[in-house]
Amino acid sequence: MQAIAIKPQEVTSLTGISPLWSDWLVEQDLTRLVQHPLLVALARNEVSLASLKTMLIQHSHYSRHFTRYLCALMGQLEHAEDVLALMDNMREEMGVDGQDRITHAELYQRALRVLGVSTADEAALPETAAMARTMLDHCQNSDALVGLAALCLGAEAIVPLIYRPILQALEHKGYGEDVTEFFKLHIEEDEDHALTMLAIMQRLIQGDEKRHALARRIGRELIDCRIAMFDAIWAQSLVVAVAETGHREQASRFSSADFWRVPNRLQARLPERLSHSQVMQASDQHDATFSSQRKHKVHIVDLPSHSISMTLGRLDVTEATRLHRHNYETLIYVIQGEGYSRIGDRNVPWCAGDAFYVPVWAEHQHVNTGGGECVYLACENAPMLQNLGGIALREELGPVHA
Repeated sequence: MQAIAIKPQEVTSLTGISPLWSDWLVEQDLTRLVQHPLLVALARNEVSLASLKTMLIQHSHYSRHFTRYLCALMGQLEHAEDVLALMDNMREEMGVDGQDRITHAELYQRALRVLGVSTADEAALPETAAMARTMLDHCQNSDALVGLAALCLGAEAIVPLIYRPILQALEHKGYGEDVTEFFKLHIEEDEDHALTMLAIMQRLIQGDEKRHALARRIGRELIDCRIAMFDAIWAQSLVVAVAETGHREQASRFSSADFWRVPNRLQARLPERLSHSQVMQASDQHDATFSSQRKHKVHIVDLPSHSISMTLGRLDVTEATRLHRHNYETLIYVIQGEGYSRIGDRNVPWCAGDAFYVPVWAEHQHVNTGGGECVYLACENAPMLQNLGGIALREELGPVHA
């Protein structure tokens, strides 16, 4: 029997994954994944080299068994066509796809050698071992749908979300093709592998909602396992940072137990990144996510400030922001254009060169009434509230302007 052919679709999801996965992967789970502090810190180059090495070693403990997962899964498939379809994936993994490439496992080990580490340097964390064990158990399940869901939804479909931040961290730190090739290959190729598995899954399910729900549940289970693994890696990375620097990394939180850490003098600690070049020209996943939520173009200034945020908002002719409110203060400076802002029960007119204030929790909306694009700079104390315990709030109220 022929599997259903599926073509990749344009990425429109807030998490950067093709919309064809919306019936299989829960957006909330994907958001938890891409917003995990470990992946965010990797993408922003805010982890030490030691922490990056820990991430790669732990991932190796899981991924080095990939051919075992795939072989176990193929052993449960009934149709030769399905086995042959997955053999393409196997040939790429083994480096025997006719392109004279070394195996993916060898590419990964080469990257570790260049970084000066090996899998033997650190034992697998309990959460890493649990991730590998869970994947293998599912791939060995006599119901092939279970293994397909685990390997497709819990690995191949989400690989770009995981490998892209790792690749960014490696490139930030100046590593070349001998280290980055493994991650580039998988970002480019793994969606095709996922689509092959998805086609087989669809044929096995044949519209049975209970079977569909089973596949979704297995996918969620594997994402939960992966997040638990990232939690453990992130916790270990913070421990490593304390040992190396004597203080906690920026992303950690202080509690009552840290009272003894209060110093008697200030010490300047310069982060690696002190500038964000060409803010409005750069394309960023977080910009796309926030712009989609706000229904207009927003560019987030990416700087390591702990108390103040800065964004650039843009409104096309006649465009307005959504009516919204938040529990942090806002100062806005209009760079270009003219319009007004509804703040509470008042309309505040503005034009280029003006600045205005939005109080805490006041409903507000910005409206472009000029003949061209409006551009404004917004400064807010949201990071301060986020660092005080995640108490920053924003509520979207509606799209209509007065």
